[in-house]
Amino acid sequence: METSPIYFWGETGQEGYLSQWWARDPFTSSSPPVTFKTAEHYMMYGKALLFGDGDAARAVLRTDHPREVKALGRRVRGFNEALWKSHRERIVREGNLLKFRCAPELREKLLATGERELIEASPRDRVWGIGFSPEEAPSTDRRLWGLNLLGKVLMEVRAALREEQEMEREREDGNSRARAKRQRD
Repeated sequence: METSPIYFWGETGQEGYLSQWWARDPFTSSSPPVTFKTAEHYMMYGKALLFGDGDAARAVLRTDHPREVKALGRRVRGFNEALWKSHRERIVREGNLLKFRCAPELREKLLATGERELIEASPRDRVWGIGFSPEEAPSTDRRLWGLNLLGKVLMEVRAALREEQEMEREREDGNSRARAKRQRD
């Protein structure tokens, strides 16, 4: 079993599906039904709603590229850093749960990472990433790394999806046993 960390950054390449900018599998929330082009769209939409900026939230949904969405998120009216810090991981977790639940192929890829540590090796982001590139990260003292919030959230999402998968298996096993019992009776 592979145990080495997975360093990812950007929406292309083998681990691109882990990126907030992955755009090949849009996903839809259920209540209200809103379709998000990327997890970055979900994050910035959630950020805008958190601060009551409906105009920014609508603009996020109309915008195609996640880079532009990120810029909109930086201009949300009423922004408060402390409030954002207390909600940002929850919002990103919710968005990624939706993303991976709505795309079975992505969910299977994430689950296939096993227990490996997921590390956003963004050289430009020390909050959601570690502030070092995938090439630099393995040889850099971890005490110098950023927070890697995205990697941590993705590992939480993976654990939640694995738990859901186990519960579904148990439910199916219970149904199979009940059918077999009825057939015997």
